[in-house]
Amino acid sequence: MSKKILKQFDIKIQSLSNNKHEFSFDFDQSLFDFFSKNLDSKKNSGTCRIEFIKNDLMLNLLFHIEGKTKLICDRSLKEFDYLIKTQNKLLFKFSDHDEELSDEMLTINHNKSILNVGKFIYEFFILKIPIKRLHPSLKNEDNIDNFVYSTTKNEQRIDPRLELLKKLKK
Repeated sequence: MSKKILKQFDIKIQSLSNNKHEFSFDFDQSLFDFFSKNLDSKKNSGTCRIEFIKNDLMLNLLFHIEGKTKLICDRSLKEFDYLIKTQNKLLFKFSDHDEELSDEMLTINHNKSILNVGKFIYEFFILKIPIKRLHPSLKNEDNIDNFVYSTTKNEQRIDPRLELLKKLKK
C-alpha cells in the first residue's frame, strides 16, 4: 500500500482562515490495511465529519465518526455487522516541534501546511471496537454473562450408604 491512500485525509491548514470549518471524509478497509494487516475486523467503512476551528494559537478538531465493521462472535463464531458511532476531540497547539502531550492534545510545527487526519480516524474507530464480541442474537438483556454453572442443595444429595459410614466414623 502506498501513501496515496492517506492523501485523501489531508487538510491544508495554512490556507484556512481563522474561523470554523467543516470537512467530511469517507473511509474504507484500505485505510485500516495501511496501518495494520493483523486486524480481526473486516470490511470497515464509514464517514468522518470534522468540525475544525482554527485560530492563531491552536487548532480544535471535533471528530464525528459513524461506520460499521464485520466482527466474528467469540461464542458462536458467527459473523455480524457492528455499528460504530463516536465523537472525539483533538487540540493542536502551534509550537516549534511536533509532540504528543496527551491523548487529546498535540503540538505541531508553526510551518506545517498540511495536517493528515487518517491516523486519528483509524485510531478512534479501532478503539470503539469491543474486546468482547457477542453476536446480537446471543445478547441477554438481563445479564450477558449469565453462563455460569451453579449447583443447588437439592443436587448435592449424599448416598444413604455413605451416611451410614459417616455415623460409624464418629
